[in-house]
Amino acid sequence: MSRRKYIIPFASAAAVMLFGITIFILPPPISHQLHTTATGQYEQIFVGPNIRIDMNSNSSMTVSNNQPPEIELLQGSIYFDITNSDTNTNKLVALVNEARIRNIGTRFSAELQNDGGSVAIAEGRVEIQIGAQSRLINAGQQIVFGRTQITEESSITSADVAPWRQNR
Repeated sequence: MSRRKYIIPFASAAAVMLFGITIFILPPPISHQLHTTATGQYEQIFVGPNIRIDMNSNSSMTVSNNQPPEIELLQGSIYFDITNSDTNTNKLVALVNEARIRNIGTRFSAELQNDGGSVAIAEGRVEIQIGAQSRLINAGQQIVFGRTQITEESSITSADVAPWRQNR
């Protein structure tokens, strides 16, 4: 009889401990927040204290709560302004169609196009990966890509990076 009165409290305590350990071991669920702008509307989104994203008119994107955050461009154009680049290196991943763009401390724009997109660098540099291709892109460069490869590379001025930002 005396053993039985200890079994229920012991089993309850073990269950609470197991639940507590599980909370700390399992990663938190990844959530995505959708941001959309209508025609003629522009918006600034802050992703943490040092990452600002300017959204062009008629654009949409999702922002994950991953570390580093993942931004997926679903429509239109966006501009990234990442400050304190020394501490924010590798702190952002942008997805544009099949391209994966990793921040290496920069200000850059990304635009979604029918079968690919483009990335233009105003300051710093990014790494872009499309399929098996991986390339570093520096300030003053623009890359146009399809779903599987880079199709065009050109030199640009900083005024050519997200020119819609001057017309807001």
